Amino acid sequence: MSHRGDEGSRESGAAVGAVVLLVGERDSDPTQSRKRKSQLNQTAHERRMTLMAMESTCKLQVGRDRFEGQVRMEADHIDFAGATKYRFRIAELTNPRQSAETVQFNFHGNPVSMKLSSLRVAEQWIQCMLHPRSLADKMGVASGHVVRVLNLDDGELNTSLAAKKIRLLDNGDGCCNVVMLGVDRPAELRQLGGLVEDLHADGAIWVILPKSARNISKANVFAAAKDAGMKNVEVIDFSDNRAAYKMVRVAPPRKSGPSARPVPVRA
Repeated sequence: MSHRGDEGSRESGAAVGAVVLLVGERDSDPTQSRKRKSQLNQTAHERRMTLMAMESTCKLQVGRDRFEGQVRMEADHIDFAGATKYRFRIAELTNPRQSAETVQFNFHGNPVSMKLSSLRVAEQWIQCMLHPRSLADKMGVASGHVVRVLNLDDGELNTSLAAKKIRLLDNGDGCCNVVMLGVDRPAELRQLGGLVEDLHADGAIWVILPKSARNISKANVFAAAKDAGMKNVEVIDFSDNRAAYKMVRVAPPRKSGPSARPVPVRA
């Protein structure tokens, strides 16, 4: 069990169930465009509701010990913060079950009970525990996507990508939905400018770097993304020792129409 003291810092990650919709081309059919816009609005609403459900007040019981505080479900773990702090890796939970607004599971031989804020929250949490998302899911990869992986060799990622009906693109030209770039040095971030040119309009570039690296930091990533016309919108735990930063294009500023001028009336 990961039991962290008050001085422990909490790693950020993307909430489980966050929905990523990547659209390749604009549809010229007005009916389809309206339908797609409706789907986008619905997706955004569902995402907001899901993110809200991933945080809750909590009455936690671990063995005989009881605590009250806040609990948050991330992409691959659950963090509890109260008089003490706990982290429960979702992949290490066993026998997850639900009773009303309470979810229960075993963690490294310890019975754990979490009474959450509502029945609805508990229902969403138990689904996330019973059906944890793969690494490819967390990074928004869907069937039919074109994906490019650069300077990154990870067994869990390779397995999760192999389970998807996608096309992996080599280092040649081609338009991608998702790019995953592993970096260890700031100089490697110069590739962002070229990669964004081969990215679908609503595509994403994930930059993966070591969490404890001294020669590269998230500030380097954000600066390189800005130079490439991109911005960071999400951070997840790629692994125990690496973080992944999601970059998307910065939307161009909207052009306001010409202001209406009164027509002079001659007497």
